[in-house]
Amino acid sequence: MRNVLLISCLLAGVVSADAYAQAPAPAQQKPATAPTPGTQKPPAPRRAPAASRSGMAITVTNMQGATLPGVQVSAMGPTERAGETNASGQLNFTGMQAGTYRLRFSGDEVTAFEKEVVVRAGQVAAVDVALSPAPEPKVIVQEAPPPPPAQPVVGPKGEPVTHSIGDLLEKEFVGRQPRRETLLSCSGNERATMIQLNDPMPERLYENADAIYYVLGGEGTLTLNGKEMRLGLNGFASVPRGTSHSFARRGNRLLVLLAVLSGEPCEEAR
Repeated sequence: MRNVLLISCLLAGVVSADAYAQAPAPAQQKPATAPTPGTQKPPAPRRAPAASRSGMAITVTNMQGATLPGVQVSAMGPTERAGETNASGQLNFTGMQAGTYRLRFSGDEVTAFEKEVVVRAGQVAAVDVALSPAPEPKVIVQEAPPPPPAQPVVGPKGEPVTHSIGDLLEKEFVGRQPRRETLLSCSGNERATMIQLNDPMPERLYENADAIYYVLGGEGTLTLNGKEMRLGLNGFASVPRGTSHSFARRGNRLLVLLAVLSGEPCEEAR
């Protein structure tokens, strides 16, 4: 009996050992792998908040309130914008950052104008501008240069001469004739004559010459522009150009005058 129990114990031990050998080994847990330096995954980017609705609503008119199309508008500031007003004189700038802007308005028919506008976050700034008309272009009239001054007509140069008035008067005596004129000299624009008057001398007027008279003999009356004055022996008279004048004898003696005409060629003197 004791042998039977011993054999049973030995068999039980063998079976237990064999079962332990056949049982699967417990799974070993893998150690956690450390991340490789420099390959760490960056965090997901944060979404930017939606842009606030900021901008400008621009209306351009003239000084009478009528809208102006075609006006150039530029905005300088945090956000650059540029455009042209439509047929209703309006222009909108959208998507602008908040801040201070400098607006410039220009065009062919308006005077350029600048205005400072503040745009606040989430708001549309209303901008109303009245522009003055552009000044009228200056018309430059180029005057024609004045014509060169006319060159005076000069008669031919004469020869030097001398006279004895007494001898010449005896030679050229008028006698009973109404009057007589004797040429004494002629040079350039000067003419000298001796005039003897029995009857009044017809009225004379020289447009381009001045006349000088000296009484050589007798006495007479000088009429200047209708006004009479008396001239005696050795009397002198200067008559400017354009002045009407005439002479007449006074008394019974012959009136003898020395006349010098200056300003016209002596060939054309009257």
